[in-house]
Amino acid sequence: MTSRNQSTAHHAQGGITIVVGAQWGDEGKGKWIDWIAGGADIVARYQGGNNAGHTLYIKGQKVVLHQVPSGIFHAGQTCVLAAGVVINPGELVRETAKVAPYAKVTPDNLWLSARAHVITPWHVATDGRREAQREASSGSAIGTTRRGIGPTYSDKTARSGLRLGDYVNTQARKNWIATMASASEEFARNLETNASDWAAFAAAAQQLAPFVCDAEARVRAAAANGKKILMEGAQGTLLDLDHGTFPFVTSSSTIAAGACASLGIPPRAVSGIYGIAKAYLTRVGAGPFPTELTDQTGDAIRERGQEFGATTGRPRRCGWFDAVAMRYAQDVNGFDGVILNKFDILSGMDELKIAVAYEHPELGRIDQFPWDPEVLAACKPVYKTFKGWHGELPKQGGIESLPEAAREYIKAIEQSSGIKVVAAGTGPGRDEALLGGDLQRLVTLDA
Repeated sequence: MTSRNQSTAHHAQGGITIVVGAQWGDEGKGKWIDWIAGGADIVARYQGGNNAGHTLYIKGQKVVLHQVPSGIFHAGQTCVLAAGVVINPGELVRETAKVAPYAKVTPDNLWLSARAHVITPWHVATDGRREAQREASSGSAIGTTRRGIGPTYSDKTARSGLRLGDYVNTQARKNWIATMASASEEFARNLETNASDWAAFAAAAQQLAPFVCDAEARVRAAAANGKKILMEGAQGTLLDLDHGTFPFVTSSSTIAAGACASLGIPPRAVSGIYGIAKAYLTRVGAGPFPTELTDQTGDAIRERGQEFGATTGRPRRCGWFDAVAMRYAQDVNGFDGVILNKFDILSGMDELKIAVAYEHPELGRIDQFPWDPEVLAACKPVYKTFKGWHGELPKQGGIESLPEAAREYIKAIEQSSGIKVVAAGTGPGRDEALLGGDLQRLVTLDA
């Protein structure tokens, strides 16, 4: 077995680091992935589609990325959309044009996996129809973004989807469309009634074709040559298809292990895993949320934190930090460290709370995150209360520069969650961060 010291020595020459959302998504991963990416040669997105939204501030301008990896703003780096991602071609073309004022996008610095599956106009229409049917039949939808993500992953699993390598091949694309139309009258009607959408879908293929390649083989070769690789996830651990609050989840594997599956990377090659979390908790859409605040405190957090979805604009549900859920995220991912984002939003509050356990009306005290969403929905949080702090937090420096109450809050999160906090976000800007002793390892990806 490789010792920790041996692993660190090897990783200093290269290595693979994974950055994962540690909660229900929307943790502010974009800023931190962009920041950490400064030490990487390759930044690879490993799952999800344009249902994700990574918000960054580049040269003072707000930029929201839905598909392009956040590392695109670093000169000399290569960005990858890997096999586990689903790609909306038209949206990707538009996004690369939006990025153009800030970063050059070429086939040399953006690799699109030929194995990634394609979101078609049919998948988008299907997603919207299914969500509307759920709402009509049960009064409660899952809360998807209606971007076609779920139906695309469904077709992938059913082995009937369209892969990017076939999409950019005109004849292969036409053959797939013909096969689908002959098998489904509904598909054929969509093809006819949405002719303009399908024409735009075909046109985007020509623009994306130069970017399509065997991206996974290239990444593995780069890793073998000692290049530093950062693999970024979308959404968050609690939305994982297998390990999240099913059925209120996304359609892919959001956890660290999903990165290995998407890139075809052996787990032993991974040198570091870092989680991104908020200093409080949010959730978009339906599903259980034990620490949710439906009062003035929750409203205040939402307004101060501008908690509205980067992709949908939907208001996020807000609540106190949940250490039970974080312990679960730690168990599932094995974080080397966690970054607590949006620490500044909590300034000015007289007291803060952390859920350290749950209380269930029949099962009593629960210390582990339950698999059953109905059990979770019935749970009430068992809180510990902490003194808040007032005044503006420092924007740069170390965690030790925080007020004593803020440091005590971090210490309580570490102790109750079993994690190591390596940094705290104190503003939306790229450099608005307070760093712990693991700063150098995180920046250089030498975990």
